[in-house]
Amino acid sequence: MPDPFGSFRWICSHTPLPQCNLLFSQLFYQDNPPLTQLFPTSSNFFSQYNINGQSASEDPVVLAAKSAAGTGVGANCEIARVGQRGSSGDIALIVLSAVSLILALVLVFTASRRKAAVGRVELRLLLIVYGIHSALQLLTMSSLLEQGSKGLAILSSIHVAFVATLFWLLLGNGLIATQVVEDGTFSALVPLVIGSVLFFIATLYVSLDTSLHWTESFVLVGSDVGTLKATALFVLTLIWPAVAAVLYLVIMLYVVLGMLKEVKPAVLYLGSFLLFAVAQVIFFLASQPLCDSSNGKVNSAFLATLLECLSVITLYFAWRSITEDDWGEDEYPIW
Repeated sequence: MPDPFGSFRWICSHTPLPQCNLLFSQLFYQDNPPLTQLFPTSSNFFSQYNINGQSASEDPVVLAAKSAAGTGVGANCEIARVGQRGSSGDIALIVLSAVSLILALVLVFTASRRKAAVGRVELRLLLIVYGIHSALQLLTMSSLLEQGSKGLAILSSIHVAFVATLFWLLLGNGLIATQVVEDGTFSALVPLVIGSVLFFIATLYVSLDTSLHWTESFVLVGSDVGTLKATALFVLTLIWPAVAAVLYLVIMLYVVLGMLKEVKPAVLYLGSFLLFAVAQVIFFLASQPLCDSSNGKVNSAFLATLLECLSVITLYFAWRSITEDDWGEDEYPIW
């Protein structure tokens, strides 16, 4: 039967999402942890540990498997943690994440130099959060930190909270582009900032509660353990970003085609969306094949990150194409 809505079972066994770190942490520290699900003998990566239903979480072999585990839950192939099994972590992702961070800083600087450009403040907020996401991705998805550690759980929670916030800022940029309210003003920035804070806090709380088990609200029990069903986390970190990206594209196509009657920026916005969409397809479908073929050296995260970089660059040029072309060489405003 197909997985129920809100399930991370297939996702976490095929991709290195930071959400999987949260679910791993919760399951491992339950009273009766499902160790054969976390470290299945059917997995090429975990088969050498021979963990069975009689194993206990404090057994040395279980701790060795936990120490070596990469991002995921019971995946057939994982990139082992740095220093374990001769692994250097996901070097390709580390490099591309650093490139993404540098890209975000460069685009923030270049956007700051544009005089009287519509939506400049709002775009810079979006790029800043994208840069933070890139920095956190380097830590949470590249097998640098030990699975089940409190540090990884907290960083992963912060990371997914920034992801939810990033897509609110994306949608907010689209809404402000309609000029319902004037960009850069109190009326535009206050709702954008308040929405960002609300998305960040809500997602951070759900993520921390999921991983650290503060309350019983997000504990996986019964069939939810086997399917890794975490509906609130699923909606906030997977469904919401997809919906926001589609809505942003629709709004921007309306603005540039319906209001401005310009084709070039429409092509660029569509190209940016397609690059982002292809990145997600590659990320979800190619991680395991790439991991298998490289003997656990790389997965598709670095390819997805590269395409997302290109998507952000294309989005920036789309924004630039509909704003003033005059540059202020000596003007470096803060906002």
